[in-house]
Amino acid sequence: MAENNKESEVQHKTAKPKRQNRPLNPNLVFRKRQPQKPETASNVIYVSTKTSSKALLEACSKLIINNEQEIIIYCLGAAIQRGILLALQLCEKHISYQYHTKTFSTTLIDDLEPVVDDADYEMQKRFNSALRIRVFRTDLLKQAGGSEPVEST
Repeated sequence: MAENNKESEVQHKTAKPKRQNRPLNPNLVFRKRQPQKPETASNVIYVSTKTSSKALLEACSKLIINNEQEIIIYCLGAAIQRGILLALQLCEKHISYQYHTKTFSTTLIDDLEPVVDDADYEMQKRFNSALRIRVFRTDLLKQAGGSEPVEST
C-alpha cells in the first residue's frame, strides 16, 4: 500500500500542471463568453468538442440529401481536428463534393466579474485559431475534362 502511494506521488509531481484561465485577482470571477458566429444560415455547421461526430455527419448528410450546393463548417481551437475529419468524411462518402479551407484568428472575450463591491468589472481579450471549411458540389464531367455530348441531326 505504501508503494502505491509513492508511485502516485511521483506521477502527480511529474504531470504537467493544467493551464488555468483564472484572474490574478482573487476578488474576480472568470467567465468565458460564447464566441461570435461569423455566419448563420441553414447550410452553416459549427463544430465543437462536445457535439457528437455522428450527429454532425448526419446533419451534413441531410443537407446533401436536400441538394445543398455548399456546406460551410466552422471550427475553433481544439475542434479544428474534428472539423477537418468531418469534411474528409463527407468528401469520401459523397465523391461529387470537394472542400476548400481558410484559416483565421478570432477574438474571444472573457469577463472578470467582481466578487466584492469595491472591485471593478473587467474584460480580457484573447485570440484563438479558427478554420472555415467550404464543402461544395462539383460537376464531375467538367472536372474530368469530358466534353458535352454533341447532338446529331
